[in-house]
Amino acid sequence: METNVLKQIFIDHWKPFVKKYGKRIRPSVLKEVQKFLNCGDPKNGFKLFVCEGCHHTSTTCSCSEAEEWSRIMNEEVLQVNHRHVTFTIDEGLRVIFQKYRRMLKEFMNEAVRLVQEWFEKKLKVAPGIIAGLYTFGSHLNFDPHVSYNGGE
Repeated sequence: METNVLKQIFIDHWKPFVKKYGKRIRPSVLKEVQKFLNCGDPKNGFKLFVCEGCHHTSTTCSCSEAEEWSRIMNEEVLQVNHRHVTFTIDEGLRVIFQKYRRMLKEFMNEAVRLVQEWFEKKLKVAPGIIAGLYTFGSHLNFDPHVSYNGGE
């Protein structure tokens, strides 16, 4: 399986980083990075596909399933009139959400509830909703936000 650029950066720099800052890295971060680094290794599980005609084989891990899900959402589900809305947390309050991360689930639930309520009151319809909770922004800073896609 081909290594992407981000994974290669972690392969090249993660161990020295942990050696230097290990005591300051949260256990959950260590766990998630290790899962990321192990992704694609057949020892961690895979699916084997065999062509019944020519017997060609190929393998895949759940990464390709996530990419396929994303493609389906983009090409099939979202090919209707829809809106894209992002709910974010004020920069001054982010430290609270970083300390009490369990509140992030409630934040996402509230964002979805607000969208549903707006559609039901204003348009008298129940929207279809796809919402995702993101905890980091494009600059890899803690920036929790809920991204919502949905249509009437």
